[in-house]
Parts: sequence; structure tokens; C-alpha cells
Amino acid sequence: MSSPRKLTILYGSQSGTAQDLAEQIWRDSKLYHLRGSVAAMDEYDIGQLIEERFVVLVCSTYGQGEEPDNMKRFWRFLLRKSLPLDSLRGMWFGVLGLGDSRYPKFNYVAKRLHKRLLQLGGQAMLPVGLCDEQHDLGYGAVFMPWINDFWKRLVELSPIPDG
Repeated sequence: MSSPRKLTILYGSQSGTAQDLAEQIWRDSKLYHLRGSVAAMDEYDIGQLIEERFVVLVCSTYGQGEEPDNMKRFWRFLLRKSLPLDSLRGMWFGVLGLGDSRYPKFNYVAKRLHKRLLQLGGQAMLPVGLCDEQHDLGYGAVFMPWINDFWKRLVELSPIPDG
């Protein structure tokens, strides 16, 4: 199991917005004395996922409920029937979705990803965040309270060391 003070941040982004938020989370993680990395889901060595303790996954939904291009391989791997249902039992995670409520499959990818991680034994640190481009305040209306709740939960699970 990797260090409890490590946070891995993965994103699936079609237009770059999910990547921008993922990178913001990574920068903010330094305030919590966390080390870790940020990467597109398809650039991440998915074999390492079972070793992770804390993971944030930021993903957009585009078109008619489709996952971003840089998330497709990652998603296909997670859907394998051969994966043991307890394979992610040591992982705490948060999923943040970016979508547009004008579409029927609003944040479909984030909802499916959250559900699949639970099926594989992952433990949700908080409910899936469903950011809406149509909100008067944009994605920030959901992102800001969601990320604040995420940091609070992470500090409960892995307190910041003294010094």
C-alpha cells in the first residue's frame, strides 16, 4: 500500500476543463502536505490503482453520455468482468463530474465511474460531485463546496503530520 500522505489525481477531459480542475486540485494538495501526481486516465498505469490509498477522478461527459477520449482505455479496463469485486478495497476516492444539464445524460460518465469504483470495493469519501455548466455560477457552484468537503474528509482519514 502506498504512503497515506499521497494523493493521485486522474482526469478524463475532452475540452481541457476537467484537466484544469484536476491540476488545481493537485496544486492545492500541497497545502495539505500531500505528494502525488496528476495525469490523464489513459496515461496512468492502471495496474497501480490497487496500490493507491487516495484518488480523485475528475471527468467530463460529452456528446450523448460519452467518456472523453483520454479516458476510454481506463474505462474499458475497469469494466472487465475478470476484475475481482474487492480489488479496490484499500482505496478511498472522490469523483467529480463536469456536465451540462441541458443534455439527458447529464454527468453520466461520472455517475457510472463512481458506481463502478464502489462495485470494485473502493470507498467513496463523499458523494459524486455533479458540476453543471448551466449553473449561474458555473462549475464552481458545485466544485468549491465539493472540494472543501473532500479536503475535510481526507484530513479526517489521514491527519496532517505535525511540523
